[in-house]
Amino acid sequence: MRLQFLYSKDREKEKLMDICDEYQWFVDRDFPIILPKFFVKIYRQNIKSKKLFVSNLDEELNKIYDRNNYLSKIKIVKTNWRKIEKEFFVILDNFNLKTKNKYYCCTSLYKPEGQFKYPDIINLRIANSRDIKGANEIIAHEIIHLAIYDKIKNSKLNYQQIEGIVDMFFTKTQLKDIFPKYNLQSIAIHDKKLFQKVINVFK
Repeated sequence: MRLQFLYSKDREKEKLMDICDEYQWFVDRDFPIILPKFFVKIYRQNIKSKKLFVSNLDEELNKIYDRNNYLSKIKIVKTNWRKIEKEFFVILDNFNLKTKNKYYCCTSLYKPEGQFKYPDIINLRIANSRDIKGANEIIAHEIIHLAIYDKIKNSKLNYQQIEGIVDMFFTKTQLKDIFPKYNLQSIAIHDKKLFQKVINVFK
Protein backbone atom coordinates (compact mmCIF):
# COMPACT_ATOMS: atom_id res chain seq x y z
CA MET A 1 0.00 0.00 0.00
CA ARG A 2 1.30 3.44 -0.94
CA LEU A 3 -0.28 5.27 1.99
CA GLN A 4 1.23 5.32 5.45
CA PHE A 5 -1.22 6.60 8.05
CA LEU A 6 0.23 8.70 10.84
CA TYR A 7 -1.15 10.07 14.10
CA SER A 8 0.17 11.35 17.42
CA LYS A 9 -0.71 13.83 20.12
CA ASP A 10 2.23 16.01 19.09
CA ARG A 11 0.95 16.14 15.49
CA GLU A 12 -2.50 17.08 16.73
CA LYS A 13 -1.01 19.82 18.86
CA GLU A 14 0.95 21.17 15.87
CA LYS A 15 -2.19 21.25 13.74
CA LEU A 16 -4.12 23.16 16.37
CA MET A 17 -1.24 25.63 16.74
CA ASP A 18 -1.33 26.17 12.97
CA ILE A 19 -5.05 26.79 13.14
CA CYS A 20 -4.46 29.34 15.90
CA ASP A 21 -2.37 31.36 13.44
CA GLU A 22 -5.05 31.08 10.73
CA TYR A 23 -8.21 31.04 12.86
CA GLN A 24 -9.44 34.50 11.90
CA TRP A 25 -9.06 33.61 8.21
CA PHE A 26 -11.42 30.65 8.69
CA VAL A 27 -13.89 32.80 10.63
CA ASP A 28 -13.89 35.64 8.08
CA ARG A 29 -14.65 33.20 5.23
CA ASP A 30 -17.09 31.04 7.19
CA PHE A 31 -14.85 28.13 6.25
CA PRO A 32 -16.05 24.74 7.56
CA ILE A 33 -13.68 23.50 10.21
CA ILE A 34 -13.93 21.22 13.24
CA LEU A 35 -12.20 22.21 16.46
CA PRO A 36 -12.11 20.84 20.02
CA LYS A 37 -14.67 22.48 22.31
CA PHE A 38 -12.00 24.25 24.32
CA PHE A 39 -10.27 25.86 21.34
CA VAL A 40 -12.24 29.08 20.91
CA LYS A 41 -12.15 29.79 24.63
CA ILE A 42 -8.38 29.51 25.00
CA TYR A 43 -7.87 31.31 21.68
CA ARG A 44 -9.82 34.34 22.92
CA GLN A 45 -8.23 34.27 26.36
CA ASN A 46 -4.71 34.18 24.95
CA ILE A 47 -5.08 36.06 21.70
CA LYS A 48 -2.08 38.25 22.53
CA SER A 49 0.13 35.48 23.90
CA LYS A 50 1.01 32.45 21.80
CA LYS A 51 3.03 31.07 24.70
CA LEU A 52 0.01 31.01 27.01
CA PHE A 53 -2.15 29.56 24.24
CA VAL A 54 0.31 26.68 23.79
CA SER A 55 0.41 26.04 27.52
CA ASN A 56 -3.39 25.90 27.75
CA LEU A 57 -3.54 23.79 24.61
CA ASP A 58 -1.21 21.20 26.15
CA GLU A 59 -3.30 21.02 29.28
CA GLU A 60 -6.64 20.67 27.52
CA LEU A 61 -5.44 18.25 24.84
CA ASN A 62 -3.99 15.94 27.48
CA LYS A 63 -7.47 15.66 28.99
CA ILE A 64 -9.19 14.44 25.82
CA TYR A 65 -6.56 12.69 23.69
CA ASP A 66 -7.49 9.04 23.17
CA ARG A 67 -5.05 6.96 21.12
CA ASN A 68 -7.58 4.15 20.61
CA ASN A 69 -10.02 6.57 19.01
CA TYR A 70 -7.49 7.32 16.27
CA LEU A 71 -6.53 3.66 15.81
CA SER A 72 -10.11 2.47 15.34
CA LYS A 73 -10.92 5.20 12.82
CA ILE A 74 -7.68 4.76 10.88
CA LYS A 75 -8.36 1.03 10.63
CA ILE A 76 -11.64 1.69 8.80
CA VAL A 77 -10.15 4.35 6.52
CA LYS A 78 -7.18 2.12 5.70
CA THR A 79 -9.43 -0.84 4.82
CA ASN A 80 -11.61 1.28 2.54
CA TRP A 81 -8.64 2.90 0.79
CA ARG A 82 -6.95 -0.46 0.17
CA LYS A 83 -9.97 -1.55 -1.89
CA ILE A 84 -9.49 1.20 -4.49
CA GLU A 85 -5.82 2.16 -4.32
CA LYS A 86 -4.49 -0.02 -7.13
CA GLU A 87 -7.18 0.99 -9.63
CA PHE A 88 -6.85 4.64 -8.64
CA PHE A 89 -3.13 4.80 -9.38
CA VAL A 90 -3.50 2.83 -12.62
CA ILE A 91 -5.86 5.53 -13.86
CA LEU A 92 -3.51 8.34 -12.82
CA ASP A 93 -0.59 6.54 -14.46
CA ASN A 94 -2.54 6.49 -17.73
CA PHE A 95 -2.27 10.28 -17.70
CA ASN A 96 1.45 10.20 -16.90
CA LEU A 97 0.82 12.07 -13.68
CA LYS A 98 3.76 12.35 -11.32
CA THR A 99 2.85 10.02 -8.46
CA LYS A 100 4.94 8.82 -5.53
CA ASN A 101 5.62 5.31 -4.28
CA LYS A 102 4.79 6.47 -0.77
CA TYR A 103 2.48 9.10 0.69
CA TYR A 104 2.14 10.08 4.33
CA CYS A 105 -1.43 10.56 5.47
CA CYS A 106 -1.48 12.61 8.67
CA THR A 107 -4.80 12.07 10.43
CA SER A 108 -6.53 14.51 12.74
CA LEU A 109 -9.83 14.93 14.54
CA TYR A 110 -9.78 18.64 13.77
CA LYS A 111 -9.18 21.24 11.03
CA PRO A 112 -10.58 21.21 7.44
CA GLU A 113 -11.46 17.91 5.74
CA GLY A 114 -8.30 17.63 3.70
CA GLN A 115 -5.13 19.49 2.75
CA PHE A 116 -1.86 18.63 1.08
CA LYS A 117 1.77 19.57 1.51
CA TYR A 118 4.12 19.00 -1.39
CA PRO A 119 5.63 16.60 -2.20
CA ASP A 120 4.03 13.68 -0.35
CA ILE A 121 1.90 14.71 2.64
CA ILE A 122 -1.88 14.46 2.91
CA ASN A 123 -3.74 15.87 5.90
CA LEU A 124 -6.96 13.99 6.55
CA ARG A 125 -9.67 14.75 9.10
CA ILE A 126 -11.34 11.70 10.67
CA ALA A 127 -13.55 13.41 13.23
CA ASN A 128 -16.84 11.63 12.55
CA SER A 129 -18.63 9.01 10.44
CA ARG A 130 -19.13 11.49 7.60
CA ASP A 131 -15.39 12.17 7.43
CA ILE A 132 -14.60 8.46 7.44
CA LYS A 133 -17.18 7.70 4.76
CA GLY A 134 -15.75 10.41 2.50
CA ALA A 135 -12.08 9.71 3.25
CA ASN A 136 -11.37 7.94 -0.05
CA GLU A 137 -12.51 10.99 -2.01
CA ILE A 138 -10.50 13.37 0.14
CA ILE A 139 -7.33 11.26 -0.11
CA ALA A 140 -7.70 10.89 -3.87
CA HIS A 141 -8.41 14.61 -4.27
CA GLU A 142 -5.25 15.61 -2.37
CA ILE A 143 -3.08 13.06 -4.24
CA ILE A 144 -4.21 14.59 -7.54
CA HIS A 145 -3.24 18.02 -6.22
CA LEU A 146 0.22 16.65 -5.44
CA ALA A 147 0.47 14.88 -8.80
CA ILE A 148 -0.21 18.00 -10.87
CA TYR A 149 1.58 20.45 -8.57
CA ASP A 150 4.86 20.59 -10.51
CA LYS A 151 3.13 21.34 -13.78
CA ILE A 152 0.87 24.13 -12.54
CA LYS A 153 2.82 25.77 -9.70
CA ASN A 154 4.17 28.47 -12.01
CA SER A 155 0.96 28.92 -13.96
CA LYS A 156 -1.37 31.86 -13.54
CA LEU A 157 -4.25 29.62 -12.51
CA ASN A 158 -6.12 30.76 -9.42
CA TYR A 159 -7.39 28.66 -6.53
CA GLN A 160 -10.87 28.19 -8.04
CA GLN A 161 -9.46 27.06 -11.40
CA ILE A 162 -7.07 24.57 -9.80
CA GLU A 163 -9.84 23.10 -7.67
CA GLY A 164 -11.97 22.82 -10.81
CA ILE A 165 -9.23 20.90 -12.62
CA VAL A 166 -8.89 18.46 -9.72
CA ASP A 167 -12.68 18.05 -9.56
CA MET A 168 -12.87 17.19 -13.24
CA PHE A 169 -10.52 14.26 -12.86
CA PHE A 170 -13.42 12.69 -10.96
CA THR A 171 -16.04 13.42 -13.61
CA LYS A 172 -14.15 13.37 -16.94
CA THR A 173 -11.87 10.34 -16.46
CA GLN A 174 -12.30 6.72 -15.42
CA LEU A 175 -12.19 7.90 -11.82
CA LYS A 176 -15.92 8.49 -12.21
CA ASP A 177 -16.35 4.70 -12.02
CA ILE A 178 -14.60 4.60 -8.63
CA PHE A 179 -16.27 7.77 -7.34
CA PRO A 180 -19.73 7.85 -9.01
CA LYS A 181 -21.16 10.17 -6.35
CA TYR A 182 -18.34 12.71 -6.30
CA ASN A 183 -19.69 16.19 -5.61
CA LEU A 184 -18.19 19.09 -7.52
CA GLN A 185 -17.10 21.97 -5.32
CA SER A 186 -19.31 25.02 -5.61
CA ILE A 187 -16.29 27.34 -5.23
CA ALA A 188 -14.47 25.73 -8.17
CA ILE A 189 -14.44 26.83 -11.81
CA HIS A 190 -15.10 23.81 -14.04
CA ASP A 191 -13.68 24.67 -17.45
CA LYS A 192 -13.55 21.67 -19.83
CA LYS A 193 -11.13 23.35 -22.23
CA LEU A 194 -8.76 24.27 -19.41
CA PHE A 195 -8.94 20.75 -18.04
CA GLN A 196 -8.06 19.28 -21.44
CA LYS A 197 -5.19 21.73 -21.79
CA VAL A 198 -3.74 20.61 -18.46
CA ILE A 199 -4.19 16.94 -19.39
CA ASN A 200 -2.31 17.52 -22.64
CA VAL A 201 0.68 18.90 -20.69
CA PHE A 202 1.23 15.44 -19.19
CA LYS A 203 1.16 13.57 -22.51
